Amino acid sequence: MDIFVTVGMSSWPFDRLLSSIGALCDSHNVFAQVGVSEVQLPCPTSPFLPYPDLLNRIEKADIVITHAGNTVRLVQRLQKVPIAMARERAWGEMANDHQVKYLRYEELHGRVVGLWHGADLPMLVENHHETESRMLTTRELLPKISGERLADIMNRLCAQWVK
Repeated sequence: MDIFVTVGMSSWPFDRLLSSIGALCDSHNVFAQVGVSEVQLPCPTSPFLPYPDLLNRIEKADIVITHAGNTVRLVQRLQKVPIAMARERAWGEMANDHQVKYLRYEELHGRVVGLWHGADLPMLVENHHETESRMLTTRELLPKISGERLADIMNRLCAQWVK
């Protein structure tokens, strides 16, 4: 099974996620985009990937494991269900816990498998095909919006905050 792991483009390391990946490298074809982390994995890695390479790896992977950031939507738009772990402030992985809030919401309403404890990862990978099939047939993906609509939403939000 081909597994692609990505921690995104953050300047914050995500050692907690990457440390849970090592066990998968023995039994799967794993490639990890590791960012600034210094965790040594027994599989091929790269600090960062150009955007076209990132999309290519997402498209070709049987499973995508990622941080609970923008990559979740990229994976979902390609009709896949990512396994995602939220970066947490308490672990020094992010300045705040917005990824925790996002992942909790997506677990209830979206198409994502939340990874809250690294030790659960092998089980989530083993069951992923069934979980993904179920989510793709029972949960709707939010519709895409136009750039103009997004700009309008952002302008209204900024106007509320800048009063």
